[in-house]
Amino acid sequence: MELQMKTKVIYPVLVLSFFLFFCFTPCVLAAPEQPLLQISSVTFSPETVSPGKEFKMTITLTNHGDYDAQNVTLDVQSLAGTQDLGVFSMVGSGSHFYIEKIPSGESATIEIPMVSSPTAEAKNYNINLLINCEDSDGDEYNFTETVGIFINESASMSIIAPDQYTLVANDKGVYQLNAEIANYGSNPVRGVQLNISGVGLNFSSNSKYYGTFEKDDSDDFSTEVTADQQGDFPAKITLKYIDSFNNERTLEKDITIISPDNTKRTSDNADENIFQKFLRIVFGIGA
Repeated sequence: MELQMKTKVIYPVLVLSFFLFFCFTPCVLAAPEQPLLQISSVTFSPETVSPGKEFKMTITLTNHGDYDAQNVTLDVQSLAGTQDLGVFSMVGSGSHFYIEKIPSGESATIEIPMVSSPTAEAKNYNINLLINCEDSDGDEYNFTETVGIFINESASMSIIAPDQYTLVANDKGVYQLNAEIANYGSNPVRGVQLNISGVGLNFSSNSKYYGTFEKDDSDDFSTEVTADQQGDFPAKITLKYIDSFNNERTLEKDITIISPDNTKRTSDNADENIFQKFLRIVFGIGA
């Protein structure tokens, strides 16, 4: 009697165990018996796509199917939700690209040259792609994909300064360099700071912090410059700021500062002449 009871208890347990095993054990899916092309990566050169600039979108296609993919074509079709490419245009040979073969388990890349409109709004855009291929029997397969292209805002700030700047003493005998910075973008920027540097040059002030620049704001930068000797001196103006997308931006402008004479000596001579003039007028010395 006791043995029968144990048998009745064990039997339902075994049935339940088999049921759980077969129903909940993960199954390994085999690769489909056809070519299966999918985008495995998308990169951009340059990394940041800006309004009005050309760029290359590199797409990597991977064949996850059991069969080789032959006569592979990729067509750049349209901006999602529209009938055309909107703010984008193709550069060069068009929107149709061809790869002879992508074997099973392997990948291939396609470089797509494009350009964005100068008036493109800074945001993410989705582009529709159509991928076609054949297997060895000539059967056709097509796959649709969507890739995102993020357009960053263009450089908002500008440095306004001549490429060459000849030092000329003002009425106070001071050699001064002047430049201007302005926000010609469509959004405010913050954390604006300017630095200037140059080998063989001395600046009375080599940096200035401005803070926030609203759209169309501008401001001046001026500093006294001296050089130990006559000649042409390379200098660099660097402008750093944070744009409306919270990206740190750096803008640089190379200029050449021309010192027609030893500005230190000239400045010293000017001071000496003023001192001599003072002595002559007040005390009659050297008259």
